[in-house]
Amino acid sequence: MNAYQAIIARNWKSATPYSALFELTYICNHACSFCYNCPTGEKELNTRQVFEALGKIADFGVLFLTFSGGEPLCRKDFFEIAKEAQRLHFAIRIYTNAFLIDEAMAERLKNEVHPFELEISLHGARPETHEALTRVPGSFNRLVSAVQALRKRDMKVMLKTPITRLNMDEVREIKALAAELNADLHFDPVITPKDDGDQEPLQLGADEEFMKRWWSEEFVDVREEKVPLRRNDADISAVCGTGRSGFALDPYGNIYPCVQWRRKVANVMEISSLKEIWRGSSVLKEVRRVAEEIPKTTLKNSSVGDFTAFCAGVAWLQTGDPTKMYAQAELVARYRKKTYLELQARAAAGEFIEGLGQTFEKCGE
Repeated sequence: MNAYQAIIARNWKSATPYSALFELTYICNHACSFCYNCPTGEKELNTRQVFEALGKIADFGVLFLTFSGGEPLCRKDFFEIAKEAQRLHFAIRIYTNAFLIDEAMAERLKNEVHPFELEISLHGARPETHEALTRVPGSFNRLVSAVQALRKRDMKVMLKTPITRLNMDEVREIKALAAELNADLHFDPVITPKDDGDQEPLQLGADEEFMKRWWSEEFVDVREEKVPLRRNDADISAVCGTGRSGFALDPYGNIYPCVQWRRKVANVMEISSLKEIWRGSSVLKEVRRVAEEIPKTTLKNSSVGDFTAFCAGVAWLQTGDPTKMYAQAELVARYRKKTYLELQARAAAGEFIEGLGQTFEKCGE
């Protein structure tokens, strides 16, 4: 393991959280067709209540705090909240669609918030593709202008692109656009259901033929993961950090093991501290148990388990069982393993694979 993996392994084993994601509001100025948010109509936390929640998160020793939504910048008190988070010494990340970020807003973010990163959703390399998903005319050009304003001020930007049927033929153009904007880029090949279990967003997922190509050498210059890597379940026993390395809060103050697995643990307004629930919660104990069980059962019993990026929350939403293999995970794993075995065979035959320089260990079937 490298140093980063060692830290993750330590925190996962000890269930010591170092990050929290706070959905400040479900209000949004976009209408993305595969948004997972499901507002209930409850009253969202006011400024004073958000401050109280932040204090409890800080007292719990959490370092990384992500503001999400909806669109967090839609809150009129966003800068008040961000300044309070800064006062509490959080390392702040912001998930945003960037629609509200102009030169003035970028300047305020730089001088008043000092986020260590802004993550911005990019859905295509051209306006018609991006806006087919956001359903807001002008949102593409606003995003590009926002990234330019942020990067001009040397603020770190991560562009996030869920791969869909609409943009799968633009991945090279998207990568080129990110490079032109001098921003980092992350592609996500998995589309997930909505938080209420609605499966409709899955219809937007890229088709199987593209997934096969995506994990082949054709896109090795585009993917972040040049050579698919096997799981490391020996050093990191749990399938993920749900209820271990972090947790999530919704705009109503409800606490969940993670943003995907929405099993309510408690409401932050109804507890005196997070410490009182972290070790004793029956929900957290259960999700931790399940996360440790999955590598020993679901993944061990699957022919592609050693290449599967498995999310118990998505499995639960999609199949009703957090331990059951779901279609997207199996599909991605199948082609990740196929590519790995092909490259391994070529390396074993002494073939030089330009740009990879990978040493392959034996990969059993």
